[in-house]
Amino acid sequence: MMMRADISYDLVLDEDMEFLEGTYRLPGQDWQVFVVSAFRRDVPDAQIVPQRWQSGVTGVLLRIPEAEKINARVVERLLSEGFHVSEWIRVRGPDSMQLR
Repeated sequence: MMMRADISYDLVLDEDMEFLEGTYRLPGQDWQVFVVSAFRRDVPDAQIVPQRWQSGVTGVLLRIPEAEKINARVVERLLSEGFHVSEWIRVRGPDSMQLR
């Protein structure tokens, strides 16, 4: 069964970024925040770490190995694996920094 979900990026996308942040919305749920950082990349495999920010908004921190680039393709692949999403639809969602 195909599951589509919405994703929104706060930054202009590049092929290899130091930092990437945005929001995603799974079917029937509220917007959540994702953050990917060039720091703490000392992991052998990508990790999806659940987060709850001070505002109460939930989401994930994606920890990506040093050898992998930080870009939309990698983010969408990891979120797809973690949430069983078959297609991400890029939309203009809420700003992640305001949600957090």
